[in-house]
Amino acid sequence: MILITTATGTTGYATTCELLKEGYPVRIYVRSANQKARALAQLGAEIAFGELGNYEALLEALTGVTKVYYNSPYLPGMIENVALFIKAALASGVESVVFMGQWLAEFDDQKSLHTNHVKIACQMFSESGLNVVYYNPGFFAENVIPLTESIVQLGMMPSPFGEGKCPWISGADQGRVIAALLKNPVPFYGQKIHPTGPRSIDATEMAAIYSKITGRKVKVMPITEKMFMKALISAGFDPFTAVQISFYMEEFRKGRFAEGGPTDVVKRLTGREPEDFETIAHQFVKYSPNNKRNFSGIWHTIKNTIKLMLTRIPNKLELAVLNQ
Repeated sequence: MILITTATGTTGYATTCELLKEGYPVRIYVRSANQKARALAQLGAEIAFGELGNYEALLEALTGVTKVYYNSPYLPGMIENVALFIKAALASGVESVVFMGQWLAEFDDQKSLHTNHVKIACQMFSESGLNVVYYNPGFFAENVIPLTESIVQLGMMPSPFGEGKCPWISGADQGRVIAALLKNPVPFYGQKIHPTGPRSIDATEMAAIYSKITGRKVKVMPITEKMFMKALISAGFDPFTAVQISFYMEEFRKGRFAEGGPTDVVKRLTGREPEDFETIAHQFVKYSPNNKRNFSGIWHTIKNTIKLMLTRIPNKLELAVLNQ
């Protein structure tokens, strides 16, 4: 039995779908039976309910489990939760853990509290006695989905990316890679796995791809750090998560996500080439609820822009407190 934590997130959901498709027994660990959890249950997943900070619920969920994908969401308390999971995993005889880390944790000068907690968690896992694979992805392609409405309706791509480049990786490719690691983790124990897309591109290249997909000129619209924070809060991100993402975007503009270049991880572990940004973006546009340019769509986008402009963001002191 394989346990997937945070199974309704981008990577957890994709991984669960991939494993179920191949006939593997999967149990998902979720806080509630939301729409995604119910969809996974319909595909054949068992459901275990609980919080990552609930030791008794973890023990119950780990009963009969040999492999785990452990993914901590962007919430305070990660270190305490990892400690509880390690204790429960050791007590349950878990054989293998694939731990969701992050590429930025490879650098020593990170400001993000979450990133620095990932570093500590990696050390905790390495000292735990568990067999662990460290899965360290970069920036998810799904993070550009909120830009789709403005791209389609206004022909403008809001860009907090500066001149930074990124080898964007799709959630589907991540699900395939994680599933491959869970199916055969032994050769990768103790290793850091960094999956990427096939090519690093900048905002100008992204806009050109969207121009091709939509059939109309898409222009890059640079936005400030303050406006980016407004966009995150307006989109529903909690302040803690928004602060962490703002630090990641700062690293993006420095070119950190492109350092080391694209890797061959996706091809090597899945046997298929990673999806390129055009393929990924085409899916974003295709499945967007506002994928047809019309008057109502334009008006909806304008209203959202006004809402964004009026959104309050934490002041400097509040931002500092959120990252402590």
